[in-house]
Amino acid sequence: MEKLAKKIRNKIDTICGGYHYYKDESVLKKGRELAEEIGQYGSHFLQGNRFGLEEAEYIELQLYVMQVLEDYMEALKQQDLVLMLDTLDYGLRELLNIYIDQNAGEQKHE
Repeated sequence: MEKLAKKIRNKIDTICGGYHYYKDESVLKKGRELAEEIGQYGSHFLQGNRFGLEEAEYIELQLYVMQVLEDYMEALKQQDLVLMLDTLDYGLRELLNIYIDQNAGEQKHE
């Protein structure tokens, strides 16, 4: 999962950075191209409590994952550039950070 998380993070950095720094407005098109990878990554969290969390914590994680996926789908459906940016840069990035240590670049969970 760490490899997939890093791959998605790099693509998100390119998409969001391109918009913020170069005014590249192809966010929706590039965001749509991540659909398979985002779906694969998101489904990983919904296939059972692999993390040894308390039941309530795991349910909270599941709800967060589902909200991020719903926001992603809604951004695509509504062609909402701002929602897509927010979903990728904040919602999805939080999930990616579960597997990526931002300070050391090391894996957090297996």
